[in-house]
Amino acid sequence: MDSQNRPSRGSNGGERSRQPRRRKRQRSTGCAGAMLYLIVVVGISVVLSVIVMFAANDVLALVKDEDVVTITVEENTTASALSKQLDQTGIVNYGSLFNLFLKVTDKNVDILAGTYELSPAMDYNQIVRALRNADQKKTVKVTIPEGYSLEQIKELLIENSVCSESELDQALNEYAFKHDFLEDELPPEEGWLEGYLFPDTYTFYQSGDAVKGVVNRMLNNFDDHYDESIQEGAKELDCSISEIVTIASLVEREAKVADEFPMIAGVIHNRLNSSKFPRLEIDASVLYGLGRTSGSLSKKDLKTDTPYNTYLHEGLPPGPICNPGYNALYAASHPSEHDYYFYVAMPDGSHLFATTNSEHEENKARAAEAFAEAEKSEEE
Repeated sequence: MDSQNRPSRGSNGGERSRQPRRRKRQRSTGCAGAMLYLIVVVGISVVLSVIVMFAANDVLALVKDEDVVTITVEENTTASALSKQLDQTGIVNYGSLFNLFLKVTDKNVDILAGTYELSPAMDYNQIVRALRNADQKKTVKVTIPEGYSLEQIKELLIENSVCSESELDQALNEYAFKHDFLEDELPPEEGWLEGYLFPDTYTFYQSGDAVKGVVNRMLNNFDDHYDESIQEGAKELDCSISEIVTIASLVEREAKVADEFPMIAGVIHNRLNSSKFPRLEIDASVLYGLGRTSGSLSKKDLKTDTPYNTYLHEGLPPGPICNPGYNALYAASHPSEHDYYFYVAMPDGSHLFATTNSEHEENKARAAEAFAEAEKSEEE
């Protein structure tokens, strides 16, 4: 058969002999491995560097906030519990690191129970020294009511021996506090913080607190309460922070009933947007310009030309006339929508609202009768 005449495989006959197969060149993995190793090493080094940087910042307080925080350390508080408390209150960023610091340096002994004012700007050693201070200063609670003016707040702080008048005047009138909401108010001058010292109850050391720290706490409190809802309302109204705070201060001094805050804010906004009634004619603003916080106004008072006389000058006064609380700030940024341009006070603190001047005159007559009856009842 034909198959018998075919040369056998591997012979030197007509078919080419089988050549050894060439190995495919394999890519070297050595270089890639070295690069991967280098990347891992560099990555770990960067992470460790960042961790060390943040840890060092916490221990040494290189770049930290200057807020003042009041904490109370109870009797027999352990180092671990104290570290956790400092972490939760923002004094330190890493409670576990502070706890380790206490143990390594044997500084967890002789930490005294008491009330302390600490700051994130203090390094670990400063915190420990403060907590070991056997000479505890006496603290006092000071309540600042909504609607208090800057002068009234000053008197309150001085009466409670929080600071001296000269120190307070210097801090209030000369120091440039770094809060964002004060940018448009700079440079500092007398009265520039009116409206931004948030009314609340504060605990201070008597004659022991740094005056700037006292003021800073009230400013921080304002910053905390000027929240997103107020900011959004201000944006919709196309009002600046200063305008909202000024309107809120007018509302705070004029309104006595909580439900009427948005109503009175609505009257103010209506007049600000009206060519027919361009002047606000707000008594509280006139009183502020005269250096008073209460009392009735005479015809002479209404004709006295001050920047705050809203019977003579159009638009808002130059700035806030008091330090408003949250409800007034919210009302200023979320006023009621209505057609009222007038209101008059009643003996119980409520108001009668009117759209036209004739309606307002009728309401004034009703209010006068109500006040006369109230006076007669008191005499009886």
